[in-house]
Amino acid sequence: MTQGPLEKAISRRQELLTKNSELRAEIDRNTAEIAQLDSALAVMRRFAPAGLPGLDEDIEALYGDLESMTVPNAAATILFKRGEPLTTREIVDVLIRAGKMPDTNVSMISLLGALKRNPRRFRKVGNTWELIETRSPIFEVLESEAR
Repeated sequence: MTQGPLEKAISRRQELLTKNSELRAEIDRNTAEIAQLDSALAVMRRFAPAGLPGLDEDIEALYGDLESMTVPNAAATILFKRGEPLTTREIVDVLIRAGKMPDTNVSMISLLGALKRNPRRFRKVGNTWELIETRSPIFEVLESEAR
């Protein structure tokens, strides 16, 4: 028996509804997996050393426009965003990837000088630098962006 136009339309509608339902279920599964991956990446970024390949690919998204900041402000931003003391090498690696400094030995010396010239902002603890200053215009901007 052949289907008339009405039966064809009803059948096609049911097929499309079924397909939409399957696609929604797939989207929900994908969204849940993305949320799990985002959580895992957040933990990895928090505890992985700075510059670990594949984790910090978009420096500007993580730290803002470091290239337009002064070296001390850029270093303070990195330390503030990471929330933990970092070695000079870890800070300079981020600055190099951000395009703030060239990849040379002079960059390390330049960063060390900038950190040492700002004792009210940075303190050397063992082989790492920690941020002393937490209240300045740069941090107010960073905190407002986080909200």
